[in-house]
Amino acid sequence: MKRAFRIIAILAINAIVSLALLEIGLRLIGPKLPPALASQAQRVMTGQAYPQTWTQAWQQNPDHLWILKPGITDALQYGSPSVSFRLSTIELWENGGVGFRTRPIDYFVDAVVVGDSFAMCFTEQADCWVEQLRGFFTPPLGIVNLGQPVTGTTSHGRILKSFGEPLKPPLILWQFFGNDFNDDYGLAVFSKQIEALPNAAPPEITRPPVLAWLEDHSVLFAVSEVVLTGQSGAMTAYERLFIKPHRVNIGKSVMQFGAGYEQQAMDMTRPENQIGLAYSRTAFQEAKALADTWGGQIVVVIIPTREEVYAPLTEPIMGAEALDKLRSSRAAMLDLCSELSLTCYDPLSRFQQESASGTMLYYTDDMHLNPLGNTILADGLAQWLKENDLVGTVGEP
Repeated sequence: MKRAFRIIAILAINAIVSLALLEIGLRLIGPKLPPALASQAQRVMTGQAYPQTWTQAWQQNPDHLWILKPGITDALQYGSPSVSFRLSTIELWENGGVGFRTRPIDYFVDAVVVGDSFAMCFTEQADCWVEQLRGFFTPPLGIVNLGQPVTGTTSHGRILKSFGEPLKPPLILWQFFGNDFNDDYGLAVFSKQIEALPNAAPPEITRPPVLAWLEDHSVLFAVSEVVLTGQSGAMTAYERLFIKPHRVNIGKSVMQFGAGYEQQAMDMTRPENQIGLAYSRTAFQEAKALADTWGGQIVVVIIPTREEVYAPLTEPIMGAEALDKLRSSRAAMLDLCSELSLTCYDPLSRFQQESASGTMLYYTDDMHLNPLGNTILADGLAQWLKENDLVGTVGEP
């Protein structure tokens, strides 16, 4: 008995020492782990899931849901643990504290852009399609970027009214992404115009106390949990919606996809998205009437999801039903284009042509276009605008 006890004690001590050494080792090499694991090591050690402490450049606003803060200079921002970019903002005039990622207006304004984070761009400013679009015209197009992250069509209409109308731009490029209807619903709830629908938000998760302590204090446990289950128990129910459970090789890159958030936010069978659609319809109607007062032309630029672009690869994995949820919001926007006589540019076919050769147009673990995807969008849009005679004489010297 004594010998057996001694052996068990030795084994237990060895196990404890081994686990302690693993914990120490993971804390030392944490930043060098793959991004999904590095973010968990960082979260446990600092309380921040990103490689360093950072201040988010956007803040909530009752009129728009979110807005960029003004006066930001070269601030490091993150879209995911592996996607970062530098961002600066300016105020165009006395505007109630809204920042814009655009150049000071010392040129003739040919066009303004309204939209969400796909207009603001999760890239360096020079790589953003809005900035690149300038160079596809001679002289360069005088373009003002009014994009605001985490916003929907209602907000974009308000931005156009407050900041676009004084400029009287001949062309309004209105960027649309499939979650814009959902964002319109979210803004209506946030601004207390309507009550939130029951079951529209995921239920909160209660963690057992022991697991919660380990997830919050042990790098070894937190990293192992992600390796074994693909997610961290420390995530909120909302954060879990952004887990991308599927992976596929695109050329030499890997694309993660199939997040629950996009399927929920773009599924037009969901009542909250139908409510958002009604708000969007009104916003487009009002914006069209507004632009008509100065002869402005609205062009809606519809950004497809990565799952749609790479459908031959994604559909066999995630299934047709899940992919159809994503397709439904883009289809609803195309229906609005017809119903409201909006001029709309859908780059899906151009993106699919590029994707067929194994070109990666999106980030590995983020829904946004990467720099190359922004280039393809700018190139295709410039050609389409010229072919349809939607840009007159460019006025920028």
